[in-house]
Amino acid sequence: MRQLICVGLVSLVTACATSRSAQVTSAGTGAEQGRAFSEAAVTVMQAYDLESRYEEAVALGQFAGERARLLKDEGGEARILAQQGRVMSRMLRHRPGMETAQVLEVLHRARRLADASGDASARVAARNSEAIFHYSIVLLTGQGEWATVVALLEQARDLAVSSGDSRGHLDALFYLGLTQQFQGNAEAARSTYEHGLSLARAAKDVLMESYNLRHLASLAEDRGELDSAITLYEQSLRLREQVGFTTGQMFALTALANVRARKDPKDAQALVLSEKSLTLARAVKDPAGEREARTSLGRLLLRRGEVAAAVPHLEQALSNSETHEDWWSAVEALLELGRAHSLRGEKVLVGERLRQARTVASSRRLQEALVLVEKVEHELGAAP
Repeated sequence: MRQLICVGLVSLVTACATSRSAQVTSAGTGAEQGRAFSEAAVTVMQAYDLESRYEEAVALGQFAGERARLLKDEGGEARILAQQGRVMSRMLRHRPGMETAQVLEVLHRARRLADASGDASARVAARNSEAIFHYSIVLLTGQGEWATVVALLEQARDLAVSSGDSRGHLDALFYLGLTQQFQGNAEAARSTYEHGLSLARAAKDVLMESYNLRHLASLAEDRGELDSAITLYEQSLRLREQVGFTTGQMFALTALANVRARKDPKDAQALVLSEKSLTLARAVKDPAGEREARTSLGRLLLRRGEVAAAVPHLEQALSNSETHEDWWSAVEALLELGRAHSLRGEKVLVGERLRQARTVASSRRLQEALVLVEKVEHELGAAP
């Protein structure tokens, strides 16, 4: 990934220099060089994103967007803004201080420019990025509607198919699968992921292959097919390591750790995987990855009966989740803390943690989280 960034930056500098000279020659040549510049900028921003270098991606987007505007390259500016908005959407969960209004402003401008330019790839990118923003908001806060997400993704998918935009098509398909999965339609999601996996392999798109494998693994785990889930998670992790997808590696490691521990609570490798995820998250200063890893470590330690070691990880995960307003993760941490208190025989504290979890899930309209709360309430004999 570092090599890709270096090559991309060289291409960006070259494209910037040649586009300046091209402005003096012909309009046609200038347009070609403008596109080369915007494509190089988007490539580097995507690479930064995969390494969790979000601030650098956004800063480059701001510079490159201004440059594309000077070159009067509406399609290029739209693609840059779409990628910038996509990174900013991720920062809502991974970094403090980003406001949703800031992200929407960028995404709306990207879509307006894309539509005005008639650039098919820009129109696809703008719709996919805006859909991802709304997907994140619905999933993490319970606000908004799935219908908005689906409509944008279906528009992006259809535009991508008609224009031959392979990555745009795969992007839209994957997020359509996610909306199906999180709305409880597992079979539809499975079909969508399998279709996306087939297309990704045909296109030799390793990153999108890893996404689809990871979520097919999740569905297999939900069905109780643990050996199949482990195999799929391992395949996804290897691909993410291959392309240097740092953020994806963190979550793949914790997912693999959790399913291995579910199969065997004493699996020592599961702890190693979660600890590796935590080390990686702390190295890149990614709070979302850190809270995910700490929740995983707490859960695994509880299954091993090591309550004293588990509780600090879970309390830090809860504090992190509340600070960054990741309410789904807060519910998960609260439920694991409820289990910890149960193992200690602290019935009053069990009830307190479960009430907190129910309040968060209900107030944030996190229906899937509420189902999980009810399951743990039944498990611990602490129904409201």
